[in-house]
Amino acid sequence: MNVVLVEPKPYFNSYYFWRKLPLLGNLIIGTILENRGHRVKVFKENILPVYNEKNDELHPAIKEADVVGFTAITHTAKRAYQIADAIRRKYPSKKIIFGGSHVSALPNEALQHGDQVVVGEAEYVINDVIEGSINEKIVVDQRNIDINDIPVLDLTMLQGFRFRNGKINMKFAPIMASRGCPYDCNFCSVTRMFGRRYKVKDPDMVMEEVLRRYSEGFRHAFFYDDNFAAIPSKTKVFLEKLAKADLRFTWSSQFRIEVAKDREMLELLKAAKCTTLFVGVESINPEALKDFNKRESVEEVKNGIKTLLDWGFHVHSMFILGADSDTVSTMKETINFSKKSKTSTAQFSILFPIPGTKLYNDLTKNERIFINDWNLYDGSHVLFVPKNVTPSELQKLFFRAYKRFYNKNLLYWGVSRLGFFLWKLHNRKYLKYIKQFPRGQFKGKIKEVRPLQTIENYGK
Repeated sequence: MNVVLVEPKPYFNSYYFWRKLPLLGNLIIGTILENRGHRVKVFKENILPVYNEKNDELHPAIKEADVVGFTAITHTAKRAYQIADAIRRKYPSKKIIFGGSHVSALPNEALQHGDQVVVGEAEYVINDVIEGSINEKIVVDQRNIDINDIPVLDLTMLQGFRFRNGKINMKFAPIMASRGCPYDCNFCSVTRMFGRRYKVKDPDMVMEEVLRRYSEGFRHAFFYDDNFAAIPSKTKVFLEKLAKADLRFTWSSQFRIEVAKDREMLELLKAAKCTTLFVGVESINPEALKDFNKRESVEEVKNGIKTLLDWGFHVHSMFILGADSDTVSTMKETINFSKKSKTSTAQFSILFPIPGTKLYNDLTKNERIFINDWNLYDGSHVLFVPKNVTPSELQKLFFRAYKRFYNKNLLYWGVSRLGFFLWKLHNRKYLKYIKQFPRGQFKGKIKEVRPLQTIENYGK
């Protein structure tokens, strides 16, 4: 069968680093289907769109496909539905399947636009779903996926990327050494998608994939692990193998700050040529860390960043603004710390409720969410009424964070200014909408301002 798998583009891409990195889901599923004998094309719409809504034109590959699958996270869900509706209108006989974190939380929503939804992990059921052996509308596989069953990814399925002599014009090789996270931060969709089971791939199999990517010409990789070193003893086995291989191959991944306490781990990360650690700092407001169920202290954060920098690692610190215990003062402290800490780079996000998370459920129960437009669920918009600041104040603090952190780096300063100009251009109606909330609006629930279902219709 001909299968097209689509990663929809977002309404507005707020974080440039991720723009060219494909999600792993479609590549994993596509490789499994290819190994079964199906013909698969994978589209990442930031690179090559499959639908031009102005002309109502679909990519020719859609016409040739028997099945079209979408991986949808929350801020790309509306785009996925838009494309699916166009396919239904033009080619009603084609089978449309959804997967991903957003539709796993809201499968009935997705079924309004497609034939089936696969909830959670799909590796063991995808062949049967594509071939029609499983025809339930909502497919849930209760089996515990062994990630050692996941094959080495075939990147040649990616459309819009140039291949020459086995090499691809993608800077970072996409690799996974583990899946899931044993922690349970209230804003995170990882445990909702995979449970709190943390699975580590056999180090020899990970090395096989590293060597495959190396032979294809990659000299850099991003490991997609949500928590690369959650089980240090297993992580160290892989790092020893990678260090012994002594490849001209650098890489980065996501870590908790506690990795800085493990000297042996740091030595192995250095030997294995890890260059950048992406660390979820979130906040230096201790009460905010409790709000997030982060299970780390401010002192651990401060000491950890210093240690990693002293070891010569590039540290990309990720911060979240807008916890219930946050005030203008505490958020300014966090923003100032980002600069004072001398972290290499920083990423700031406004706290946002992803469907299926504890945060989303709590805010929904208390009627605090005032925007239901999935396009805006990307970390750069205020979506619910904060407890101690107005939405407009929180939005301004988000802008302030980037301006404060990057004010002395001319390149980043220019990029951030351009980014904010384009963001504000895209979000004129949104910025007007959130001004309706005066100080003191939050009193447990909100009823004064009607929730915004779609930004396009605001003001009509």
